[in-house]
Amino acid sequence: MNIFLNANHELRSGWKFAVYVAIFVLIWIASGIAVSVLYARANLPDDQLTLLALNEVALVIPAVTAVFLIVRLIDRRPLTVFGIGFVPQWRRHLGTGLALAAGMLAVLMAGCFAFGYVRIGWTGGQVPVRTLAGTLGVLLLAAGNEELMFRGFPLQVLIDGMGTWPAVLFLSTVFGLVHLNNPNSSLLGTANTMVAGILLSLAYVRTRSLWFPYGIHVGWNVGLGFILGFPLSGVDIASVWTTGIAGRDTILGGDYGPEGGLLATFIFAASAVLVQSWRRGSATNKE
Repeated sequence: MNIFLNANHELRSGWKFAVYVAIFVLIWIASGIAVSVLYARANLPDDQLTLLALNEVALVIPAVTAVFLIVRLIDRRPLTVFGIGFVPQWRRHLGTGLALAAGMLAVLMAGCFAFGYVRIGWTGGQVPVRTLAGTLGVLLLAAGNEELMFRGFPLQVLIDGMGTWPAVLFLSTVFGLVHLNNPNSSLLGTANTMVAGILLSLAYVRTRSLWFPYGIHVGWNVGLGFILGFPLSGVDIASVWTTGIAGRDTILGGDYGPEGGLLATFIFAASAVLVQSWRRGSATNKE
């Protein structure tokens, strides 16, 4: 048996994934160096938003290029096979994801009121519009980067090689671990991110479209951090409103934000069960 090629004389899925990771890492290193040089030479502000934006720029280059190169040179299947690009029903997938994220946030707020004391205030124009716009742009780009890195081609090629659940669990575990060094992180917060990764992976599996998990991902991040003003995976960002909660950190998440508490565990897990229970066509009916 050839350990590199399958019966169709194509590179096996595991090797495709390994090549993808190698290409991604090499381009990531190169783009990181280029962005660092640009930052050192340019007269850019030394603030959190600038650093977050530069980090996402350094990530989007390998996130896009690695997929394009491996699909063009090795896999040779259209990008639409991996749910990348304007696939059929992409508007419906995106809208469904955003709607689910809105429902998740509604349950979150209800839980915060049920288990703690909640104080909500409007920033009242104290945050510059440019800062708000930049923050929103970073969140949109960050969600796209993570979906390209952890769903789409990587998830599909692993599903081809090892089956759906092993692939989902493997990449969701990696997804959780990369958030382990976030500010105020905890084991529960990391576990919750893994469960969120399962939710997003299942959203991809049900539609074979990145737009569904992207809608959930960006809807949750924008709603939680940008609109409501909660810490987002431990990171404080500029927001339209500010929300403070007092209660048990184990339930509500503490300084890491709601994603570090058992309330988020319930929301992510229940949403994953809901997505898994949908018939394949539920989010993909023809427009």
